[in-house]
Amino acid sequence: MKDFGDAERRILAFMRPGTEFMLCGKRHKVILSGKPTCYDGEPKTDVYILAESINRPIEIKISYKKENADFIENKINEERAEQLFGPNWGQFIECATTAIGDRFKNRILIYQNRFKKTERGAITLGWKFELMNKSSGDLSGRMFLTREQVLDVYAGSHLSEDKRDAWVGQERIRNSGVANCILMDEKVSSAQDIINRMVPIQKYVQMHPEVYFACKALNYRTFKKKWDGNRPLAVSVYWTAEHGRLTPRLVFDRPLQVKGNAMAERLRESMKMLNIENTDDITAYNAGTDRII
Repeated sequence: MKDFGDAERRILAFMRPGTEFMLCGKRHKVILSGKPTCYDGEPKTDVYILAESINRPIEIKISYKKENADFIENKINEERAEQLFGPNWGQFIECATTAIGDRFKNRILIYQNRFKKTERGAITLGWKFELMNKSSGDLSGRMFLTREQVLDVYAGSHLSEDKRDAWVGQERIRNSGVANCILMDEKVSSAQDIINRMVPIQKYVQMHPEVYFACKALNYRTFKKKWDGNRPLAVSVYWTAEHGRLTPRLVFDRPLQVKGNAMAERLRESMKMLNIENTDDITAYNAGTDRII
């Protein structure tokens, strides 16, 4: 399967209206199927199916995940963090990142040479906050969530109304964007195969109760003068032209409130003040950090 779109189309092809399958010992017929959509972002449900048995309708709302997928949530902003963690979401994230604070403080920030997957010329602006189903990299740790919070991570029951009550075709359906089962098998061969292989989210959470966070770097690429968008940052790097040196300060206490564009412009202004065009111009005389490779 090349991507999620291929998988979703494959599932929907097997679940066209009129298709029949057995569930809980009863024969069901598909009435409606489609991919839920919303105006901004995506709902948790990837494939919505409305079926009926003896005039009793059921909704099957599938969250599809590749078997080797690590991501659970990879675009977390303030709104989603509050939905997941409650009104004290900022403190929740800050506690997670400061618990591994030494790891951040030891990270390379200026890449005059390519290192692993980071290209030559990169300067770190900060780190995005993502939720994973397993530990991922050095800047990762376990999130201590309640069972209800873990359920919501997978189901999305506290998403914004736009994502929760999504559109399926021309119809807006209440809670269509809130998933109730997970499918992780790409090799489905029929509607019945999909039904047999999907796992109710409640059961999936019992099997996989742990959720982890991972912080992934957002870098300014000095040779291309680009960065990967205005992403909210869990930990920010405030760059200054302090005493004639390009100097970083890590900020942990404003999670997701500071974004990539602001940090990039701050860095660019500091570089301009020091006549630094790219990482080739950084030397022992104008660098305010030794975290350079």
